[in-house]
Amino acid sequence: MAAEWRTIPNLITLGRLALVPVFLALQLTGRPRWALVCFAVAMASDFIDGLLARVLHQRSRIGGILDPAADKLLLLAGLVTLMAEGRVPLWLVALVAFRDATMTLGAIVVQRKNLEVPIAPTRIGKYATFALSCLIVLALVGLTAESPLLVAYTAVVGFIAGLCVAISTVQYSARFGYLFFAPPRSSPSVDDEKPRPR
Repeated sequence: MAAEWRTIPNLITLGRLALVPVFLALQLTGRPRWALVCFAVAMASDFIDGLLARVLHQRSRIGGILDPAADKLLLLAGLVTLMAEGRVPLWLVALVAFRDATMTLGAIVVQRKNLEVPIAPTRIGKYATFALSCLIVLALVGLTAESPLLVAYTAVVGFIAGLCVAISTVQYSARFGYLFFAPPRSSPSVDDEKPRPR
């Protein structure tokens, strides 16, 4: 278990996590071009670590937790800073924050009950991540090149992203909401794990 996280995909994911404060610093100091480059590199690393995990057969439970966490932090950082710039609506940021907070709370409750925490994303959840990434890229480009057409595209992609987030929230609730009410599972005691004499 100690060496499970030391895989190439997990190290790339940790690098993506490290890029979140870099992106925030660039965006908050008024360097949107470099912030766009940083965000693009981070999202490219998301594709690379997933590909390597499959090719190298280095999928792990730790990677299954770190990867979506890195994605959510990066997307939330981009949405919040762009909302402050007036490029992303408040309702979309609130919707994403509500979904992620609900999922995090649910994972904590399920883990405290010693139940299996579902970490596999749904297909619509992947669509939501892709749409939000496109939205942030378009909004960052809009900070460097004003264009009415670009503003229109950003608004359309923002609506699609919000729709995907809303559907994924309902979908996650329908698929895993029962775990909130499931009885806790007792963890195996040390005595139970010892082999019994025959």
